[in-house]
Order: sequence, then C-alpha cells, then structure tokens
Amino acid sequence: MDELTRFARQLVERLAARPEGVKRPVSVAEVRKTFLPYRAQRRALGLESVEDYETVLLRLVAEERGYVKTSPPGAAERCRAELAQTNPDLGVLEELADSTLQVTSLAAGKIVGDGQGDSAPPDPPARAETARAPAPPPPAVETPPIPAPARPESTCRFCHGALPLRRTATFCPHCGERLIPLTCGRCGAEFESGWRHCITCGAPVQDPFHPG
Repeated sequence: MDELTRFARQLVERLAARPEGVKRPVSVAEVRKTFLPYRAQRRALGLESVEDYETVLLRLVAEERGYVKTSPPGAAERCRAELAQTNPDLGVLEELADSTLQVTSLAAGKIVGDGQGDSAPPDPPARAETARAPAPPPPAVETPPIPAPARPESTCRFCHGALPLRRTATFCPHCGERLIPLTCGRCGAEFESGWRHCITCGAPVQDPFHPG
C-alpha cells in the first residue's frame, strides 16, 4: 500500500469512528489538526517529515485517484497546479484550510478492500474415485470480521466525569478542563494557551478559545 492510499485509509477509519460516519465532509484544517495530525499519526501514516505529510495531503486535496471530492472545485485545481511545479508551495494548505473533503463511496470501498489482503485460493476439489462419485464442494472461505468503530472517550481523564457519547466534547462539562489538546497547524505539535509560536517548527499559533 503506497503513502497516498495509506493516508486516505487512515482518514476513512477515523471518520467511520465518529457518529456522523464516512460521509461527513471534513475541512483541510480538521484533517491536519483533529483527524490526522502529523505528530500523532506519523508512524501510522509511514511518513518521515512534515514536508512528506503536507505533500501527500496536497495530493489528496488535488483529488488524485478520486479518493475524495474537494469543495470548492477551485481548491483541487489550485493544488494540482502546485504539484505540477518543481518545488510545490506547501503553504497553500493554510490558504485552503476551510476547503472540505468528502470521501467517495467507491473510493471508501476500494481503500477498505485493499487493506484486507488477498485471501488464499481454495483447495481444488478432490478427484472422484469412480465415474459415479460426485466431487466434494470446495471449502468455504471465511470472511474476516470487520472491527467495530472505536467509541469516543466516555469519561473525563481529569475528573472522571461522564462525557456525552454523541457529541465531541472540547471541554469537560464537570471540571472545565480542556479535553482536546491544542496542536500546531503546520507540524501537529501540542502547544499551550498563550503561546504565540510553535516550539517545534516556529509557526504562529493561537488558542481559538482565548484569542490574545
């Protein structure tokens, strides 16, 4: 499985784990910060650097192989134009942060199917001992079960209070602690509220809930 298919597969799995499912449109910013942040998912994605990560995401937004449908269409055209350059400007992802991606039905099925691996062919039917004896049927091939989507966290990791199961909680409704860490939009590193720059890549950062 190549890096683009692996990236799309990881996105499909994380969308499937949410109540809204795979059909939910997701913005470029959400892919980078919430669903597949580089720092948290680089091992699963098999990518060695931020540049590799952003290049693969640029290819996905450009609708390469038709894994997703990008809105507005001009966003995909912009990414294709950058990829045609010798040194694509990866900063275009910041400009297209509000553009949305929606996994296509056929692509989702292909991505999941590619990840299941090839089944071993069944043994050939035994030869009949006599002309009248019918050949036994081939052995049935068992289909591996599809794992159930992961359920969201049910309790706060700070006060252990119960959290809503059908909504994404950014803050705990009991103790008020932030449940989703702030992450840099460029490299995915965590940062604290009040910081102005990421300590990993130096990109400007800001707490959206406490703008300074």
